[in-house]
Amino acid sequence: AHDPALIEEIGAATARAVRATGVEWVFAPTLAVAQNARWGRTYESFSTDGPLVRAYARAYVAGLQGDFGDHHVMATAKHFIGDGATQNGTDQGDAKVSLHDMINVHGSGYFGALEAGVQSVMASYSSWDDAAEGVNYGKMSGARALLTDALKHKMGFDGFVVSDWNAIGQLPGCTNASCPQAINAGIDMVMVP
Repeated sequence: AHDPALIEEIGAATARAVRATGVEWVFAPTLAVAQNARWGRTYESFSTDGPLVRAYARAYVAGLQGDFGDHHVMATAKHFIGDGATQNGTDQGDAKVSLHDMINVHGSGYFGALEAGVQSVMASYSSWDDAAEGVNYGKMSGARALLTDALKHKMGFDGFVVSDWNAIGQLPGCTNASCPQAINAGIDMVMVP
């Protein structure tokens, strides 16, 4: 609809409905910029256009969190970063994109969410291989260069970073119950059963 005001209204309505159940924290919005229609989670993406995702992210977070009153919830920008760019659309796959595209396309929604004061970010199951620069960051849940250096230090996020469900068990040498690498990378809470 290209209507950020409508997206903010949807966020506010969602927050009211969620708070009516007693829940105060939601795992939304998804800020993937889907680039491959074969990816099984394209329905979660606002758009294939980074600037539109940025505008919608800002609006949706503002609607969800509002002034943190009785009818608002804490939002979670997810899945940091690049899950909409995985090669061949493989879920939990490897994003093989340049640094320029990771920042300007796949990072767009996070800039919007941060502008709106999002309080939580969820790390992605995906990996990032910046082949052009010769840097393979591996799985996001263990990538300190992305979670701490980029998100927290460069982008200024001072909120709460949560892993995705059992994502830490996908890191080499880790299990779903134990993964110092994820904590050292910048995960504040591990989502496990």
